[in-house]
Amino acid sequence: MAQAPGEIMTHSSEVVDAADLAVKKVFYLLGVDVDNAASIESFREDLRFGRRLRKLANSGVAGIVGLLALGLVTALYSGILNSLKGR
Repeated sequence: MAQAPGEIMTHSSEVVDAADLAVKKVFYLLGVDVDNAASIESFREDLRFGRRLRKLANSGVAGIVGLLALGLVTALYSGILNSLKGR
């Protein structure tokens, strides 16, 4: 069924309004007032902090894994040397 151009525009604006309302509701549930610039900036800073914390945690885990691997290699090397000396 073909629709008149005016009907398409009406439905499009209804969809846009519904999407806008849905986005506002989601942010409201997250505690962000989308009409308040300070609230939005605070939310963005919280996201940035989360990103920094995640990156630090990832690098910390990589460091711990590296230390454990180094300790394992050192223990193996020392064990091999001790067994060769014991002959």
